[in-house]
Amino acid sequence: MTDRPPLLFLHGAFAGPEVWTRFVAPWFVRRGHRVAAPLMPGRTSYHARMRDYVRVAREAAEELGRPVAVAHSLGGLVAQHLAAEGRLSGVVLVSSPGPMGLAPTLWNLAASPDVLAALLVAQAGAGDRYGPEALRRALFTDETPDDWILGLGLNLSPESPSALADGLAWDLPAWPLARSTPMLAVQGDRDAFVPITDLWSIAMAYGAETTLLPGLGHGLPIDPAWKSLAWRISAWLGERQIGVRAPRPWLTAFGFAS
Repeated sequence: MTDRPPLLFLHGAFAGPEVWTRFVAPWFVRRGHRVAAPLMPGRTSYHARMRDYVRVAREAAEELGRPVAVAHSLGGLVAQHLAAEGRLSGVVLVSSPGPMGLAPTLWNLAASPDVLAALLVAQAGAGDRYGPEALRRALFTDETPDDWILGLGLNLSPESPSALADGLAWDLPAWPLARSTPMLAVQGDRDAFVPITDLWSIAMAYGAETTLLPGLGHGLPIDPAWKSLAWRISAWLGERQIGVRAPRPWLTAFGFAS
């Protein structure tokens, strides 16, 4: 008998659960998955630490019962912490930093001052003033229509500086402990935040499968091509048989399915 595994959707910095609940999470609900998409505390507490993010995610994981975490951007670091604790049956990292944290992302942003400036505007609490061009540079690509971006109604919010500092160096996942958790990493080849070297580091540190989606940026869960991401995740779950019950020999011997 096949069980569809529960999915824990974790959002990234400067955003909220709507990154997942707009398109991808409902897509999986329609296919029989139980899902949860908790709000990380950085959106409500300016002094939240990375351990607070992990605590919120851990509580949601416990309610679902060893889910697969599907995590975007900073949420990917949170998911790696949970994997190191042995609380997940699988991990899908989407546009996520690797086990070395946010330092490579910060270095990458140094070469994109317009995107870095947009983040500073969001951190100052003026994310609602973004026009489609600023959002396009940060999350999408030149081909993404204005109508799509405006229709999302994005309002990037400030993030806890303490949690971001933790993600730079002070509170990184104990990656050797997470190697036994099946993992997939997906990234767009035009990501303005996470460098391609993070995808490589995820593959090397965790033995993860990796997928590089051509022509896509950092905002994969809300991109017009979001179904490419959803189908890749679904295919990986099926290929790895996550959620498939192991057959019980004593039933099989008598001709019964387990």
